[in-house]
Amino acid sequence: MADLFVSGETVAALEHAAIAVGRLDAALAGNPLRRAWTFWSELDAARRHAEADGRKVDLFRLAAHLHGLPLRLGDTTSAPERGREIAGLNYAIELRSWMAAPDPEQVRLRDIAVDSLRNCGSGQPALVAAARGMLDWLAGQGSRPAIRTAVPLFLRERGVTIHALAAVTGGDALRSGSDDPDGFAVRFLDAVRREAADSRDMLLTMEREWRDARTKVGRRTGARSTSRLPAAVDLLAAAPLLSISALAEALDCSIEGASRMLDALVQLEVAAEVTGRTGRGARRLYGLKRLLPIRAVTTAPQRRTTIGQRGRPKRVLTAPFAELTDSPSMAEATPDVEPAEPARLAPASFDFDALDRLVAAADERTRNVRRLLDRIARGYKPVLRNGETEEPGTSTF
Repeated sequence: MADLFVSGETVAALEHAAIAVGRLDAALAGNPLRRAWTFWSELDAARRHAEADGRKVDLFRLAAHLHGLPLRLGDTTSAPERGREIAGLNYAIELRSWMAAPDPEQVRLRDIAVDSLRNCGSGQPALVAAARGMLDWLAGQGSRPAIRTAVPLFLRERGVTIHALAAVTGGDALRSGSDDPDGFAVRFLDAVRREAADSRDMLLTMEREWRDARTKVGRRTGARSTSRLPAAVDLLAAAPLLSISALAEALDCSIEGASRMLDALVQLEVAAEVTGRTGRGARRLYGLKRLLPIRAVTTAPQRRTTIGQRGRPKRVLTAPFAELTDSPSMAEATPDVEPAEPARLAPASFDFDALDRLVAAADERTRNVRRLLDRIARGYKPVLRNGETEEPGTSTF
């Protein structure tokens, strides 16, 4: 019966964590934005895990690096600092691959970690079992990425969640702290509560931005049922970052038509061209307005404005997925009130198979970066030229 005992402090932390996880899982059920949320939550989880492992990474710079965009350097950035940042970004991409596109070795280690959690969970609540299983795994010098990836799968297997919540791993518990089981369990449960609450805030913010964008486009299109602008907004909301050709393929229209739709959405201040590039042949990526800060971290030339005087104040950009109130007075009057969940929109009418292909393309970029890093680590050329063959003892990617 000693194994079934749970301390009072752990019980309180367990209650708060379970409520937060349940709210997030319920909000994702049947939500058309679940794929986009999954992408951004995986990316943010990889950022947090890299920081817990001692490598600080910016979310927007990570998104730009994953999509192959060249990063802008600061005025005081030295070559060693640049190298450390690129190493940190590549490390975060490696961590995301455990969740998004694991290779066979990662799958093997992840399955071993899930088995370890099962063996430690006899007679314990699932979240407490996950905490103690993680502690036992780390005590045996197990892989950190493997156990962090195993936790969402274990929670789904135990029936705690419907979805595999990549953001809910308890990874912050791996920072410095006490090693006693009860102390680690409380830190783990607190980390799970924060991860679930932050992820739900992200989802509600994405829904709110989607709703506002649909409202603006609805005023523009009026009663025209043939307009494809609402479908373009749906795809922008549900996809990570979108190119003109990807939108044209998804909506089965011409490249020129997709470009005009995106330009119209930019003029309505619904969407933002996040790469800052111009020209017909340039690879331009678009997202909803909240993703505009990605443009500030890339080396793409900034478009000059022809309106306004010199010295005009720069536009202030909001933090990524920050929950904002309508007015400062409202925020001061009700500081502890939880933001109301926005009304759910009807499911998008376009084919979601196109969205699956877009997300799969993002996962393939993760695999390509990992293959490139593996070649460099083994001392081979990053890319083979025409006529060259693989070095002896290597496999073809």
